[in-house]
Amino acid sequence: MWNCNQQTEERQSMSSALFLQAGKMIANALRACARPIHAARLSSVAALFILANVGYAQTPVDGNVNRGIPAPSAATTCIACHAAAGAGSAAGIPRLAGQNPDYLAGALSMFKAGTRKSDIMQGVAHNLSDSEIRALSVYFSDQHPPAVQGAASPAPDLVAAGQRLAEAGAVPDIEACFSCHAAGGKGNGARFPSIAGQPAAFLVNRLHEFQARAKAAPPKAGTMTAVSATLNEAQIQAAAAYLSTLPQ
Repeated sequence: MWNCNQQTEERQSMSSALFLQAGKMIANALRACARPIHAARLSSVAALFILANVGYAQTPVDGNVNRGIPAPSAATTCIACHAAAGAGSAAGIPRLAGQNPDYLAGALSMFKAGTRKSDIMQGVAHNLSDSEIRALSVYFSDQHPPAVQGAASPAPDLVAAGQRLAEAGAVPDIEACFSCHAAGGKGNGARFPSIAGQPAAFLVNRLHEFQARAKAAPPKAGTMTAVSATLNEAQIQAAAAYLSTLPQ
């Protein structure tokens, strides 16, 4: 289910010991990307990015989409799953590009601390320093590659239904997506990430994950876990279809 790009060449100036360490971590990440996994694990693992504890490169990963911030060399590992410049994948890999840097840094810090669960993310994030976390977050927030395209465009009626949900919600108790994630789904600070332009498969998987949490324990009011519990499958598919078509 993972559609991964090859790792780009490591900078020649890395020491041989660091090169070997990074190579082992990248190989592990690529093997994980190649394995089919359950949708719930996909959204958990792909909620953010795969990272390695390596130094900083001075050249962009992709000069066509970098807007001026040098790419940390760990970004070459991230794009193995999240594609060039963190564009994401129609297979369900989330888009990192253009995301709020405080949201990215906060989520990665939670992986590092173990308060956000993911076997893969926790396994690599615990080696990152705070400065490395910040550098990666700022870099990906500065990227603006084209949105990924699915095999087929979503049906117009599905997109229209999703637009109504996103803008106005639905009776009796479904809040509009934009009431928290801001107009156009562009995000609102560190707590509410951008959902505009995210791959539809990722959005569907993520909402399913929230629903699973709601079934396991009563959710707190106002959380995504609580909101997802009010959605039926048709509404999830519609919201995901619409949001995936929005510019970030």
